[in-house]
Amino acid sequence: MPDLKIQTIKGENGNEVSFCAERGGMITSIKLQGSEILYFDEKTFLNIDEKVRGGVPILFPNAGALEKNNIYPNLERHGFARDLKWEVETREDGFTETLLSNEKTREVYPYDFSFQNIGQFEKDGSFTYKQIIENNEEEKDMPISMGLHPYFKIPNIQKGYIKFVFDGGKEIEDNIEVWNNGGTFYIDNPKLKDSEAYVKIEIPSLGILVLDVSIEYEKIWVWSMPGKDFICIEPMMKGLNGLIDDPYYIKPKKVLNMSVNFKLILNY
Repeated sequence: MPDLKIQTIKGENGNEVSFCAERGGMITSIKLQGSEILYFDEKTFLNIDEKVRGGVPILFPNAGALEKNNIYPNLERHGFARDLKWEVETREDGFTETLLSNEKTREVYPYDFSFQNIGQFEKDGSFTYKQIIENNEEEKDMPISMGLHPYFKIPNIQKGYIKFVFDGGKEIEDNIEVWNNGGTFYIDNPKLKDSEAYVKIEIPSLGILVLDVSIEYEKIWVWSMPGKDFICIEPMMKGLNGLIDDPYYIKPKKVLNMSVNFKLILNY
């Protein structure tokens, strides 16, 4: 069994973020004002033959399974980044994770790239997670349709009481039978209409979770499973099968910057 080292950075007022380089660089815990906002299944984390249920898996270069696909026949659901070891540097206020293309990645995704995630606490007590992807190809455009897969903690019996307070949120509430039964439901990122919009979710047992999702993540996917104490609210670049049907192209030697900011307003 590999050494699954969890590293933690600490901020002020009970803020902590933990992550594991060996498990795809995934964030395993986010505590804001002393309150844990993520669901995390340690059993799947410790079993390297399973995909981790919980935390914030990194989905790259694709999110979801690829249908109608003879272009990338060996790319698995949600890509390969969550299965690889990342290089990590830590500092007092944050960390940087780096993944570089190699011979094995090029076998399934024939592009040279560098990918960095930068995590840091902000002065207002929130946590920002930045994604920086560089196309290192000399001539080829590089297609991506990546995403992040945060599992937020909520008792199963409270899912019907979640309020999605943003443009399109009522549509999510009305389709709970889809997303709470293993189906993926998604809407447009409200920033596509309003550059100042936030994804605000009222979770009874937690508080008000505010996500500032950069506009490059065009979609917000929602997913859960019956009887499970989590809801996944996922910033995604595209819809299902996006890498095939509607990829985003990074030009040669160019860089794509994206980010998600996590803020918690506690219930008092």
